[in-house]
Amino acid sequence: MRHRDELLSSGRESRSQGFDWEHLQAEWAGRQMQFVPDSLPAEAELRYVVVLIGDGQGRFLLAHIDGRGYCAPSGHIEPSETAEQAARREAYEETGAVINALELIGFYRLLPCSLDESGECIAPVFLAQIDRLEPVPNGSESRGVRWATLEEMPQLYCQWSPLLEAVFRYASARIEQARDERQD
Repeated sequence: MRHRDELLSSGRESRSQGFDWEHLQAEWAGRQMQFVPDSLPAEAELRYVVVLIGDGQGRFLLAHIDGRGYCAPSGHIEPSETAEQAARREAYEETGAVINALELIGFYRLLPCSLDESGECIAPVFLAQIDRLEPVPNGSESRGVRWATLEEMPQLYCQWSPLLEAVFRYASARIEQARDERQD
């Protein structure tokens, strides 16, 4: 089987896993959100990150955030951080997960970027493997964590939508693909 980087660069269809991404949109926190399973656009305005932490057994690690409920670790990219550094920080702050490996699987387009900014911005979405899971740090906005299957998420996840379901299914397919590649 071909190496994962070759698969990622071999065309949009191999990245899309059959999802109709152009027509899948959702509203999240007062903005329109769309997922693009591609590398980051040049000169993109990166403001937020999202981290999908899968266990390879069909479950994802969710943080229970005050005021939102259960969701994937996510948050602002600080001025001194890269997107990868922010992903690792947010994963640890909200779940106690120490990240071993990160893979960019796409990005969300958010419009407006925030309630104060009318332009579009980008939120890279990373698929993460964890080295270990520590207790949620003191002072975190997270009340705790739990592993959840895709079947459990519609009842748990904050503002669940067909778009989020497709993104998590896409991430699951990427995990399976990586597992298959390791076995070859």
